[in-house]
Amino acid sequence: MIQLTDEQASVLKQGYPVRLFVPKLGGDVVVVPAAQRESTESVLQETLDEIREKAALSKLGRRAAASWMKENPY
Repeated sequence: MIQLTDEQASVLKQGYPVRLFVPKLGGDVVVVPAAQRESTESVLQETLDEIREKAALSKLGRRAAASWMKENPY
């Protein structure tokens, strides 16, 4: 179990992340309020969806351009 100091708990209550060293893991972990994590995850997912959509449109555009060039060689 991870124990938080009063100061760390106060920081989390304010909505900020807290970095902790966890000896059993051999490194630091970052604890964030669940609502903040969910909000960040939602934004990242939307961004990833936009990137994928733009990549698909770009691929479609390249295919259309290649097809047009084959049909219109001059």
